[in-house]
Amino acid sequence: MKEKKITRLQEGLNQLLSGHYEFLCDTNISRALPGTIIRLIDNNKSRIAEKLVEQIIIGLHSEDPKLRKNSAGCLTETANLLAGADNWGLLKKLLPPLREIVRMKNAADTPKLRGRIQATAANILNLAASRAAQEDERSQAAAQKPAAPPAAKDPLAAREEEIFQLAARGEKDEAKKQLFDLIISCARKKDFTNAERLRERIYEIDPLALMEIIQSGEIIEEEKSGAISRTQLQVWSKLLNEFTSEEFNAIYHEMEERTYKPEEVVVAQGDKNDKLFFINQGSLKATYKGGQKEFFLKNLHSGEIAGECFFNATIWTMTLTALELTRISILKREDLMRQEEKIPGLESKLRDFYNRTSDIHSLLDQKGMDRRNHERYKLERRINLQIIDQAGKPISSFRGEMFDIAQGGLSFIVRISKKENSRLLLGRNIKATIPMSGAREHILTGTVICVQSFNMLDSDFSVHIKFDVQLDRSTLHTILE
Repeated sequence: MKEKKITRLQEGLNQLLSGHYEFLCDTNISRALPGTIIRLIDNNKSRIAEKLVEQIIIGLHSEDPKLRKNSAGCLTETANLLAGADNWGLLKKLLPPLREIVRMKNAADTPKLRGRIQATAANILNLAASRAAQEDERSQAAAQKPAAPPAAKDPLAAREEEIFQLAARGEKDEAKKQLFDLIISCARKKDFTNAERLRERIYEIDPLALMEIIQSGEIIEEEKSGAISRTQLQVWSKLLNEFTSEEFNAIYHEMEERTYKPEEVVVAQGDKNDKLFFINQGSLKATYKGGQKEFFLKNLHSGEIAGECFFNATIWTMTLTALELTRISILKREDLMRQEEKIPGLESKLRDFYNRTSDIHSLLDQKGMDRRNHERYKLERRINLQIIDQAGKPISSFRGEMFDIAQGGLSFIVRISKKENSRLLLGRNIKATIPMSGAREHILTGTVICVQSFNMLDSDFSVHIKFDVQLDRSTLHTILE
């Protein structure tokens, strides 16, 4: 009996998310909705919660008396729970309909219940007014504070400005000499970012200053090599064997080092993190959680690399945790791509090295850990897709070839001419319209959790969506018919 009730509530939520607000006539659904909305917000699913709230507001304006009454009670209780949780971001959107409820003559079936609903709505409106007044007072106090004095100019920026003013006055040889000296000074202070930036500016003073450009580049590379300790060179000896000194230096000096304490999580399963982690010292454990169980995969030690989302737009399907005090150098993808512009092929070379030295995914297969929670069914069908915002409004539309579907999500194939643009889909909210027999269609919403290459020759990518609300088996079978 309990399972049937849960299934019915789940189906009701699915219908509400699809725009069928008339399901609020079911008292069981309207009573369960406020608590469900709060749980969704607590689980970082605010967009779904907001969509459910939108349906309640629509129901409030229905001509059906029962639907209108259920919506009034549901909306007031939702607002009451949001106020208790101090969630004023979403609550502010409910203030106009709460004012309507206070004025409604038929907000409930009995005068007693109507009085309670309207009193709750009025109380929340008073709280909102009091909060708004406090915010105004704080804003006025902040506006009366004296402005902070302008920040002092950075010495390097001031020196750079002086040099280019010198060049503007026609003293280009002296300006070129001073800029060269400034580049060398930055390099010897291990400020390689500014050293390389200033080196590129030599062209602005003299496009033919090839000697200064070459010499400064050689000195920067020498200083980079000297900045890497013997210990680090030993730790990353395998990487050094694969890369030239220039390539290794380009990667090494883009990284930021961070120290993690024992049992501190470096990256968690489900995170959208496109960094590459180089273990300098210490060790990490890789674990995978399936259902209520956590499985150990392997330990990673100094000289090893981890970065599940670095080369493919996806989310982490495992967790990395420090076993001891661990030092890690972190490479951001955007920093590597900046170096790729200077050293073409760098990203491809690093990807090849990572694929040859990392065995995490093969371990998942060997241990029989299927990261998919539901059976997938092949379904080739042309579907309409929309990228939508938090309110469910379309941002852009396109079409794709559906590949497969499960209770928890679906995948489709789409052509993306520029590989880096594939990452722009990750984490996006998607609305998929699936055509069915008899001129029917089924609408599903979800979040993009993975985008990976499907056919590089044709620039085809497979996009994987996790549904906002899991499909029940009967709905899935209806789609598959």
